Amino acid sequence: MAGRKREAWASERRERRVTVIVVTIPFLIFLVFLAAMTYLLFSSEDLRLENAVERAFSDVLVALQQGDETVPNAMQNRNVLGFGYYTHTGSPIYIWGDAYRVLPFSVFIDQSDLSDTLMSFDRETGRIECMRYAESITFDLDNIFRRGSGIIEMPDIIYLAFDASSFVERRILTRAISICSFAAVIAIYALLLKVIRNNQRIREIMRRQENLVSLGEAARTLAHEIKNPLSAITIELAILKRAVKPELLPDVMIIDQETARLRMLTDRVSDFLRNPVGQPEDIDLIEEIRKLVPLFHGDVRMLVPRFEKAPVHFDREKLRSVMENLMKNAVEACEGRTVDVEIEVADDRSGFYHVFIRDRGCGIREEDRRRVFDPFFTTKINGSGIGLSISSRFLKAAGGSIRLYPRDGGGTTAEVTIAYHGGLRP
Repeated sequence: MAGRKREAWASERRERRVTVIVVTIPFLIFLVFLAAMTYLLFSSEDLRLENAVERAFSDVLVALQQGDETVPNAMQNRNVLGFGYYTHTGSPIYIWGDAYRVLPFSVFIDQSDLSDTLMSFDRETGRIECMRYAESITFDLDNIFRRGSGIIEMPDIIYLAFDASSFVERRILTRAISICSFAAVIAIYALLLKVIRNNQRIREIMRRQENLVSLGEAARTLAHEIKNPLSAITIELAILKRAVKPELLPDVMIIDQETARLRMLTDRVSDFLRNPVGQPEDIDLIEEIRKLVPLFHGDVRMLVPRFEKAPVHFDREKLRSVMENLMKNAVEACEGRTVDVEIEVADDRSGFYHVFIRDRGCGIREEDRRRVFDPFFTTKINGSGIGLSISSRFLKAAGGSIRLYPRDGGGTTAEVTIAYHGGLRP
């Protein structure tokens, strides 16, 4: 049986690993594809900008060489904000539009893939400034500057300023689309992983429920079959105790004790299988706990609560079973040590009482913490492994809960949560 369970768990782990890999590989491929597309879009925008710069320079130079009087119109058609001729020292020869009076070389850095052009790009305003060193190209001064005829060489530097706000907007839009696309893909991937985990969790819950149903049927049948011979054994033991010699009575009492233990176990199994709600009634949580403390002969102490009553709506016997079982576990956990068990009752603002049962025992191992509420799981030699399962079942049926966690300084804390009666504090 244990071997088949281990094989089933190993198979589920392999299936989970394969499923995650199958989902992850396409996700990574798509991310690479998306990154490549984003890079191509940005590269395309850069090429468009550089092409616009090159065409503007070309159109202006052609117009100057031809002595075209419509040079300003040509520059406006290319979204040129400013144009200037400068000497190699930056002194102006001709300025049009929003151009510098003296060319500041410090603002230009090599931001272009164009080998002969330096650029300065202001991303906030969308203004791009370009300069390049000119070759010896001649033009007609009379047509261009209206200051006489003659032929001179091209100035040392040509300066152009462009309105590239549309380029900036396209880059911002491309960046926003890329970020949203990456976020959407990652969100879809996270959602798929969550669906996979939820599916596995649901399958595990269904498997546990199936196991519990099978276990319940088997336990119900077994408890019924055990009770019949136990009744007969109890009757015969009563007769035997009256007829046996006094020196043999201790041996008979061992049989009686073990029979009583079997009877208690079958009763607890029956409690687990019956309706966990029981017959709820209005009771005082503090009073019920105080009744149980003296049963442990001073090994358990109850801290004085800050309120006198804690009304809850709970089956009295089931509440007693829960609290007595937790106190008994706390005392037994201190075996071989000084018994130090305390109980504290507190409340919160969300409508629940909290009962803390703290011990200084050996604690719960990390690997056992997830299984302590499983039916018939126990680390005790004489334990049945069903007490915590019954307690958890009773509390959940009443809208409460129970959890175990390490206590500061060593030991374990059992925290029981029970709703106020009617959702209101006294």
